[in-house]
Amino acid sequence: MGVDIFGVQGSPPCRAVYLVAKAIGLDYTFNKVDMQAGQHRSPEFLKMNPAHTVPTMKDGDLCLGESKAIITYLMNKYAPESELYPKDPAERAKVDQRLHFDSGLFSSIRGIVFPVLFNKNLEEFKKNKPKLDENLDLLETFLGRSQNVAGEKVTVADLAVLANVSTVQAAGLLEKDKWPRISAWLTRLQTQLPYYSVNVEGANMLGEAVKKGIAELGA
Repeated sequence: MGVDIFGVQGSPPCRAVYLVAKAIGLDYTFNKVDMQAGQHRSPEFLKMNPAHTVPTMKDGDLCLGESKAIITYLMNKYAPESELYPKDPAERAKVDQRLHFDSGLFSSIRGIVFPVLFNKNLEEFKKNKPKLDENLDLLETFLGRSQNVAGEKVTVADLAVLANVSTVQAAGLLEKDKWPRISAWLTRLQTQLPYYSVNVEGANMLGEAVKKGIAELGA
């Protein structure tokens, strides 16, 4: 039956799943979810994912929400030998830790996207922005200890973080002078990963919308 992935283009967690799927050469079916029309709250969708979130994956009888669960499942089932998700317990634990960190990074990005795009609230944006900066500071520290997010080799942790940081860059919020290691890491992966193109349109779409929203709020 194959793997079905339900999502939207702009969402960083969705793009993280697309990146991983492309990286391992998984032949999946993309199903665009019309969030504005409430498709994610339809009886059919809620049967797959009661939390009505994207991305959602369906593989045979298995339905999963949450991007990190989807990513690790895809690696374990379809690319168990891949270095993107190392087998060594210590190395895998480090990758898992960075995936948890990425969840916090996304939360801080969401904390600026919603005030800018939906609430139109400059004060809320200003209040939440320091948390994003704090997470970027921590990522800068990680990249000072190894070439990539969870070690010397590219892993699924890099791909998850990449989806988020590319959005920050497209929004004009990634200061090269403040976070030079992140900027260099991002440029390297954007240039070297042959499957990076699956992330480009969505990152630019969301980032440009945030950048425009910030400008309209006078920030």
